Amino acid sequence: MKKTLLFILTLVSFQLMGQITVTSSSFPVVGDTLRTAVDGAPVGIEITASGGNQTWDFGNLQGVMAEAVVRPASEGMNADLFPNANLLFPIGEDGLGGESYASTDANNYQLVGYVGPDPVNLGINVRVPFSPPIVERRSPMNFFDVNNTNYAILVSFPSDSLPEELTNDLPIVPDSIRLRVASTRTDVVDGWGTLTIPGGTYDVLREKRTEIRETLVEALVGIGPFATWVDVTEFLPGDFLGPDTLTSYIFVNDQEKENIAEVRVTNDESETPIAVTYKSNDVITNVRYVDTGRADIFAYPNPAINNVRINFLNLTPGNYTFRIFNILGKEVVNKKYQINGNRTVGIDIDTLQKGTYLYNLTNAKGKVIKTKRLMVIRP
Repeated sequence: MKKTLLFILTLVSFQLMGQITVTSSSFPVVGDTLRTAVDGAPVGIEITASGGNQTWDFGNLQGVMAEAVVRPASEGMNADLFPNANLLFPIGEDGLGGESYASTDANNYQLVGYVGPDPVNLGINVRVPFSPPIVERRSPMNFFDVNNTNYAILVSFPSDSLPEELTNDLPIVPDSIRLRVASTRTDVVDGWGTLTIPGGTYDVLREKRTEIRETLVEALVGIGPFATWVDVTEFLPGDFLGPDTLTSYIFVNDQEKENIAEVRVTNDESETPIAVTYKSNDVITNVRYVDTGRADIFAYPNPAINNVRINFLNLTPGNYTFRIFNILGKEVVNKKYQINGNRTVGIDIDTLQKGTYLYNLTNAKGKVIKTKRLMVIRP
């Protein structure tokens, strides 16, 4: 019996050797410049089983880079709404895409609130306090840690502020609409090892984050004291509504302020990576883009050779058509997508000849969202 216990203790000790501990020294502070990149169509990314002394290689990621300078919360245009915040993250150039507020202490780095485009892309601007704040990183953070958190979002707004296509099918015409989001999240530090991304290799802890979220839309029905909120979620389009389970893997280093990588995966046994946000090391695969918070598209790499990735940004939920035209105006690519907010797709352009092309995106009513230029080259 003693030998068995000794063996178990030795095995556990071996599992713990070499792992890092993440502390509050990795929390963002005022003056930090955080650089991240997003690969919305990752290829060759493998999520291995849990455990210690793992090796992950994400070196072939191709991302679009974003940069944020951390400022004092007091400098924000909406600082009075979030008196407990001490950090401000402007979104987009000069905060035109919104503002995110956060707070830090010895144990937690957490999101306090947000002002800007609504979180499910209904096409309106909102002011959202997170109740309670959403914990993004904890200190100390070690292998085997398990944490459970809950948060809620409740936002009301006039029904006429919603896009017409979202309210056409409502059985009533309410004066007010409110968005209700309730979330239960479990974070498990299930692995440690080394992770390679473009431009570097890091010692990391891996945290598996599983979030069970329900998003409802309610309408205010009745007059005066007889008014009541009624759930109208089933009458609205969009796969973002109702219950959903979101799974992601977050890789954290004890020195870097950014997450080394955050991998969002499908909610099934395959856990196929959908998108990866990772620390940008300014390598050539990163494309710099400033998100203004408005609807937009762009292609990268550009010029492109055989494949091109198309980023759709800040789109209201709906069906869209993406097209590429040659210099004579002939349509050479036609793809249809259902998009809610942001999405990245990969398109094979092997059959296109070298030259200049135009690409655009139209909504279900045929309105052109954006038109831009794409260069195709051949080695």
